[in-house]
Parts: sequence; C-alpha cells; structure tokens
Amino acid sequence: MINKIRDEVDNCHNVLVYSEDLYLYYNKFDTNDFKVYISTPKNGKNAFESILKSVDKTENTNNKTISKLIELTIKKTGDKRLVLFIDNFQQLTRRELNHYKELEKQENICIVANMTEDKDFIDEEFLDNFTILSDEFYNNRSQSVNIKYTILLLLSLLIFILFLKLQLGTLRLLVNTLWFTLLMYRTFYYFT
Repeated sequence: MINKIRDEVDNCHNVLVYSEDLYLYYNKFDTNDFKVYISTPKNGKNAFESILKSVDKTENTNNKTISKLIELTIKKTGDKRLVLFIDNFQQLTRRELNHYKELEKQENICIVANMTEDKDFIDEEFLDNFTILSDEFYNNRSQSVNIKYTILLLLSLLIFILFLKLQLGTLRLLVNTLWFTLLMYRTFYYFT
C-alpha cells in the first residue's frame, strides 16, 4: 500500500484510504519533501500551525489566523512538495473544509487521507479530487443501506395510526355521550 501511495503522491494526486494505519505509512514514507501527520482534521488552528512548523521550524505562529497560516505555508513551501497525512478524515467539518480545499488547490500540496468510519462525508465533490486506493471503501459504501428515512417513515406511520385510534376512540365517546344525552332529553320530554 505504501508503494501505491508513493506513486500517487509522486504524480501529485490526493489519496484516500479506508481503515488503514496512516501513522505507520507516515513513518515509512521516505521523502525529501515536507510531510505532516494530523491525527484529526478537528484540530483546527493547531493542525495548520503544525503544517507551517514542518515547512519552517523558525516561523512564529502566535497571533496568526488560519488563513494567514495557510498563506505562509504556501509561500514557504515554494517548489518543494508538502504531503499532509490526515487521519480520521470523516470528522472533517464544514468549518475546516474550506481551509483544506484551499490547500488541496495547490499543485505542490498533496493530501493522503484515511477514513476510519463509514459515514456520509460532508462534501462528496471534494472526495472526487482523491484517488481511492481501498476497495473496501467502495464495498462498505455499496453494502451499507441507509435506513434512517425508512425508520422515520415507519415511526411516523405508527404515530399516525395511534393518534387516529385515540381520536376515533374519543369521537366514539363523544357520539355515545351525545346519543345518551338525546335519549335522556327525549325521556325527560316524554315525562313532562
């Protein structure tokens, strides 16, 4: 697998693997280029600070925004390649997505991402920019069935039937009460 990843990175393609030990690949990935391991994309600013520190260890990252950190990373990388190893990529949120998209647009920055869970990704179009090396990713996606809407529909139908039964029971009670009242009215009217 490491050879496949290296081939894709050499061609400057982003790589997506599924349920792999990405830290092991990070350690085995010998390169003269810059490389960074990020355990989760939820790290936010800390992740981008570590990216910049891998490119320039002397750079001061205090009081800088994420956009400024990305700008400095792109500037300091120059012609060298930067390889980002991002584990737990399924945890990427919309907030961080734009920052990683900005990095992904750079031709000398490659992302090697690992998804450890099979859940919907926030931006399927962004995944189209990745070469998927794990067949298991496709297999899990094709075999999994999203039953959320089916369960919600069945639950809604059950609640509807229960509510209808209660309403019909209440309606029957009202009709019986009205009928009894009319009978009593007729009886009282007959005696008076």
